[in-house]
Amino acid sequence: MKLTVTILFAFFFTAGLAQYKPIKQVSDKALELHKAIFIDKDSLALENLLNYEVNYGHSGGKVENRKEVIENASHNVSTYTDIKTEINQVVVNDYTAVVRCLLTGTETKQDGKVIPLKLSILQTWTKVKKNWKLMGRQAVKVN
Repeated sequence: MKLTVTILFAFFFTAGLAQYKPIKQVSDKALELHKAIFIDKDSLALENLLNYEVNYGHSGGKVENRKEVIENASHNVSTYTDIKTEINQVVVNDYTAVVRCLLTGTETKQDGKVIPLKLSILQTWTKVKKNWKLMGRQAVKVN
């Protein structure tokens, strides 16, 4: 009986870890994306994170394609401070993942105007050749 329980425990524990790995991978990619956009303004990192057909929605309603996201993020003259990303939910289904997160921080515009950021963000990721790529993103401002 003990052997059966041990085998069942090992099976379910291993199955649980197998499900955890993609969730961690996608969570890490979401954090890398925010770092590349808001902190490093890193076009090379964005090229590696964005799917070619990405649809990137901003909280103000503007929607950008891959080329626009990379160019606008890497040439953004605003500075961002205290950027924090709280991952609230990650759902992975085979080659598709959905991430819900809250991004907070401060944006300082080129003219010195300071804007507090509090964005609820929904991201859709797709797995392409063992790599997770952002397929869609929509942010909304929250109070």
